[in-house]
Parts: sequence; C-alpha cells; structure tokens
Amino acid sequence: MLARFVEQDKEIKKLFYQKIKEKEEREKQKHLDKISEGFFGWLLEPIADVAYTWRRISEKEQGSSGENSVGWALHLWLPSNAVVINDLVLEVEPDEFIQIDHLVLNTNGIFVLETKSWDGDFLGTKDKWRMKQGNKWVEVQSPTKQNERHVKLFKKWLEENLPDLHERVKDHIYPIVIFKRAKWVKAKDCSMPVVIGGMEAVGEIRKVKGGNISEEDINLIIEAVKNAKPLDHEEWKRKHSKRKEEDEKRYQVTTGKTSSGKMYVRIVGTKEDAQKVAEEYKNQNYTISEIRQDKKDKNVWFFIILKA
Repeated sequence: MLARFVEQDKEIKKLFYQKIKEKEEREKQKHLDKISEGFFGWLLEPIADVAYTWRRISEKEQGSSGENSVGWALHLWLPSNAVVINDLVLEVEPDEFIQIDHLVLNTNGIFVLETKSWDGDFLGTKDKWRMKQGNKWVEVQSPTKQNERHVKLFKKWLEENLPDLHERVKDHIYPIVIFKRAKWVKAKDCSMPVVIGGMEAVGEIRKVKGGNISEEDINLIIEAVKNAKPLDHEEWKRKHSKRKEEDEKRYQVTTGKTSSGKMYVRIVGTKEDAQKVAEEYKNQNYTISEIRQDKKDKNVWFFIILKA
C-alpha cells in the first residue's frame, strides 16, 4: 500500500499565491527604490528590475523538479498510514508566509521537508553552507536555517489554530533537508538531518520510533491545513492586541542590567508566561539564556539577553 497524498484547497491556494505575489512586488519596489536613490539610479534601475525578477523566477524553477521526484518517493515508499502534503502554503502572521515543500504526517511524527535542486558540491558546518565554485568555497543561503524557520513558524501556526494539539505534538516535529541533484554533500554538526534524494529521506523518517502522534491528531491537522485561508489582517491585529492586553494584566515584564552590564528580562507570573515572553524575544532575533526561577520569589522568572 502507498502513502496517501492530501492537497490544500486549490482555490484557497490561489489566494495564497496572489498574496505572496503582492508581497514580492512590494519587496521588489523597495529594492528598486533603494537603487533609484543612489547615483546613476536612473540607469541601474531597469537592470536591477530584470535581475531581481530573474532571480525570483530562477529560485522557483530550480525547486520544482526535485520536489516532484521527492514527493513520489515519499508516496511509494512510506507506509500506507502516512500522509504526504506537497507544497503547503500557510500565513502565520500578516504577510509572514511559509511554503513547506513536503509535510509528512505519520504516527511516528510530523516531518517538515525542505528540498533543494542545487547542482554542485556543498559543505555545511553548524548550519553555515558553502558551495564549491572552481577552487573556492562560496557561502550560500543555509537550507538548514531556512527549514529551521519553517518548523518554528509551523509550530506557531499550530499553536494559534490548534493549541491543545500543539502541546501534544510540538516535541515530535522533525525537519529534514533533501538535496536532489547535488554531486556531493557533506553536513557536519547541523541542526537537522541532511540527505540526498527521496529514498534517503524515507530512511530518516523510518528511523523515528512510532506511537508519538494519534490518528485523530493527524486528521485534525489534515483538515486544518486543507482549509487554511489567508489571514484577515485587521481581524488578526484586533485579536492579538486584545490578547496582549490580557497577558499584560496577567503578568508583568521589566528589563534592566546586571552588575556586569548584561541586559536581563524579568517576568512576574508563571513559567508559561516567562516562556511566552522568551519566545517573543527569540522571534525578534535575540539570543537569550535559559529561563531561570528567582531563588527567593517563586513567581519571578528571568533570562539574560546574550546577543541583540
């Protein structure tokens, strides 16, 4: 028996793509505005326009063939109780989209797969990636960091839309990066498995022991993602503004400096409140310490900002 394919609603997906296109156009315009402000901007702007558009098209075309072959490998070689959702698009926050190449749902876990159809030789060390060009190694966009972001945002989407389920499954979501056409790939000390081709991805998925996700939860996720719509931005802002006000009434947050000059964040509330505040800082790209409880007051929690 074959793994089951599930698709997002096609009409809803068109809306997602339209929103993404609009966002890309806004980003493109910002890019061109910066060019035009400079000296000889009037001359460089048409060239920059073509270059930007070509780069976006090239990025999309490079991925399509690899994604299709990986999708079929998952379909053919995963067990019949597995579900494969290809090219999943979600809007987590206003204009914050994720496009997951393949989402695999099975009783042993939820797997977020990022596929790269890059040609050549690639070396990844601690999530920093380089590609060999001639006799030199040139830094490229990190596929592991990209997929790390996908997992983070997918968890956030689950927490927003299926909060109880999120608590049950959050520790069983696994990222995998797949190189489809690379000649040589080596990954050392990266945050997730990196494999070549769909069959190796199937092997990684099968390594995880089962019994982590219930069939009921799998079906809940399927229904939620199939019918997930682009956000109503005004409604989202109202909802989250109200939630923030309620949170501020429930717990207190203060900041300051330690005797050694390090910034700290202090939370009066529960550990869950402190974790929520810590997550907000992480989302703003702060590097923070672990959350600690005050030795004297059990209702006080704090963490240190290690890097802003």
